[in-house]
Amino acid sequence: MKVTIEDAGSLKKKLHIQVPPEVLAEEMQKAVADAAKTAKIPGFRPGKAPKNVVERHYAMEIQSDVMNRVISDSYMKALHDNNLNPVAMPNITNISPFEKGLPLNFTAVVEVRPDFTLGSYEGLEVKETPVAATDAEINETLERLREMYGRLEPVENEALAKEHTAVIDFEGFREGKSIEGAKAQDHVLPLGAGSLIPGFEEQLVGMKKGETRQIAVTFPADYHGKELAGKDAKFTVSLKEVKKKVLPELNDDFAKDIGEQTTLAELKQRLQEDIEIRKKNELASAQREELMNKLVAAHSFDVPESMVERELMSMARNQAMRYARQGMDLKTFDIAKFREQNRDLAVRRVKGMLILDAIAVKEKFDVSDEEMEHALVAMARRMNQKVEEIKQYYEKEEGGMEELRASLIHEKALVHLLSKAKKV
Repeated sequence: MKVTIEDAGSLKKKLHIQVPPEVLAEEMQKAVADAAKTAKIPGFRPGKAPKNVVERHYAMEIQSDVMNRVISDSYMKALHDNNLNPVAMPNITNISPFEKGLPLNFTAVVEVRPDFTLGSYEGLEVKETPVAATDAEINETLERLREMYGRLEPVENEALAKEHTAVIDFEGFREGKSIEGAKAQDHVLPLGAGSLIPGFEEQLVGMKKGETRQIAVTFPADYHGKELAGKDAKFTVSLKEVKKKVLPELNDDFAKDIGEQTTLAELKQRLQEDIEIRKKNELASAQREELMNKLVAAHSFDVPESMVERELMSMARNQAMRYARQGMDLKTFDIAKFREQNRDLAVRRVKGMLILDAIAVKEKFDVSDEEMEHALVAMARRMNQKVEEIKQYYEKEEGGMEELRASLIHEKALVHLLSKAKKV
C-alpha cells in the first residue's frame, strides 16, 4: 500500500492512498467464497453454485462490499503507520473505479489532534478559602427552615398588609368583557411574591375580609398572551381571608419534626456539616476551574474544529434541557446566537480536554471496566434510574461509552492536578 500525506490546514491531513491490485484480488476471492456458501442461484442448490457463477450473479454487491472493506482497512492502516490521531470521521473522495488488475486509489481528508508540548502542570497555585461554617450561616439556614415549615393561620380584624397572604376570588375584564383564563376562586396570594401582573398586589393592601375591590392594571409588553400584551384591564377582587405565616419555635420539638435528629443541638451540628460539605465542593470546583484556566492560558495551539462543534452542540443541548425543565418555550431559544456567544468558551473547553488527555497519557492514567461500572451505578443513583437504563443510553449514543471513559480519565487527571497544586 502506498500513502502520501499533505497538509490540508493547520489540523487537517489529506491522505492519498493506493491499494495494490493483488490486495483487491485477494479480497475478491474471499468475498466470492463467502457469498458462494449461501448463494441462491436458479439451477443450483443453495451454496452449490460455482464461484465464477456466483461472482457474475452478485458482481455489483460483491464489488461494493470489497471496496468498502478495503477502503476502511487501508485507511485505518494508513493512520496507524503514520501515527495520525483523528478526531472525526474522514471525508473520503476521489475513489477510482473497480477494475481487475488495477490498483484502488482514493483520498481521505481527516482532522487530527494537535501536536503540542505539554508544559509544567504540577505545583500550580490555586486559592484556598475557609470551609468552616460560621454561626451566621447556620442561623441563616435555620431561619430558612423555619420559613419552609411555617404555617398559614387566619388573621381576624386586620387589614391586608404586605406581610400577609390573601385568599381571593378574582376576574379580569377588558372593555367590559371577561378575559379568558383571568378568573380564579380561592386563589392563595402571598403579598410581595410578584406572582401576578405588576401593580395587582399593591392595590389589595388595606382590604378587609369580605371586601370587594375594583383594580386597574396594565399587562406587561412582553406578556405571553400577545392579545393582552401592553393592554389595560380591570379586575374585580374579593378578599375571602387574610392569613399570616407563623414560624415554628427553634427548639428540640422543631428539630424532631423536620428530621432524624432529636435535639436542636443535633440539628445545628447536621447543618454545620452540610454547609461545610457544600463549601468544600464549591471550593474544589473553583480550584479546578482556576487550574484549567491557567493550563489553557499556558498552552498555545489550535484546536480541531470538529471537536469545537461537538462541544457547542453539547452545550446547546444542555441549555435547551435547562429551558425545558424551567417550563420555558424552546421556540424562544436562539441556537445560532447561543453558539456565537459561547464559541470562545467551547474552544477553551476543548483545549482543556486535550491538555488533560496529554497529562493522562504522561501519567499513564486509565479507567478499568470495574471503574466504569461504578460510575454507571453512581449516575443511576443520582438520577433515580436503573443502572441498565443508564448503560443503554450510553451504548445507544454514538461513542457514548468512549466519552464516559474519557470523562473519567479527565477526572483522574484533575484530581492529580489538585493533589499537586499549591494552595494559597
